[in-house]
Amino acid sequence: MDVKSNKWKGTTGGGNFGQKSLIFLFRHFGVRVGYFFMYISIPFYLIFGRKARKASCKYFRQVHHYGKVKAFFSTWTTYNNFGKVMLDRFAIFSGQRNRFTVESQSMEIFNNLVAQPGGFVMLGSHTGNFEICGYLLSQNIKKIYALVFGGESEVMKQQRFAQFDQNNVEMVAVKDDMSHLFTLNQALENGDIITMPADRIFGSSKSVRCNFGYAKADFPVGPFAVAALRNVPVIAVFVFKTATYRYNVIVEKVECENADNLPTKKRAEAMAIRFAQLLERQVLSNPTQWFNFYDFFVE
Repeated sequence: MDVKSNKWKGTTGGGNFGQKSLIFLFRHFGVRVGYFFMYISIPFYLIFGRKARKASCKYFRQVHHYGKVKAFFSTWTTYNNFGKVMLDRFAIFSGQRNRFTVESQSMEIFNNLVAQPGGFVMLGSHTGNFEICGYLLSQNIKKIYALVFGGESEVMKQQRFAQFDQNNVEMVAVKDDMSHLFTLNQALENGDIITMPADRIFGSSKSVRCNFGYAKADFPVGPFAVAALRNVPVIAVFVFKTATYRYNVIVEKVECENADNLPTKKRAEAMAIRFAQLLERQVLSNPTQWFNFYDFFVE
């Protein structure tokens, strides 16, 4: 990950060799050995990753009102959780897909939309492991177009493609010429699903300021503008790690009162505010599984 600025790169570290080594290691020894080495490396990131550490501590102090000591140790726990969910991806790449289970009490919201004609927007966030849904949950009724960021290594591209392809998911890379927007719009027109993160501003100035815990933060309007223009349903999906090989999926509708009576721009902004409220609720319940490593909050 790149935590030097607000321009979140969305790339995975380690390079081709390091990532291949992880896959080999987990194929023969399991993911827990990766957790062990991760625990050893966490102090290095806490000491030398000053900007990321300060941003994470600020999140705990401003959103949760923690004191300095509790904020620091919560940051330590967050780093551990982040390392685990990243390593879980490589465990799946190594062939341990069947060892993981996904639980949910709200998947009927997603299933009902899949069964209906017409497309919809599925929004994720940097909580838990949203990407793992694309690896472990499958349906063959509608194609899912997943917006992805950053210049990942060839190993990551190949492994992602192999996992997503089994579950009717196609990756759509962000491009400078904005051609990815045509792909997403066409997917909605065809009655399919598009999915993207909605808690990061990727270089866009179009945002809306939202209350978030005890702080305020700017949330992107873009993901909601796509849905507002097409007038399609929007859901938020949060995925949290609950055990070594187990995740819990929470699906929420992103709905606003009297939204149909609002102009497109106002409707998009209202949905962004509603999404921020839903994310806030999940973050307050799972404080060390929101992986915010840059200065997200406004003064």
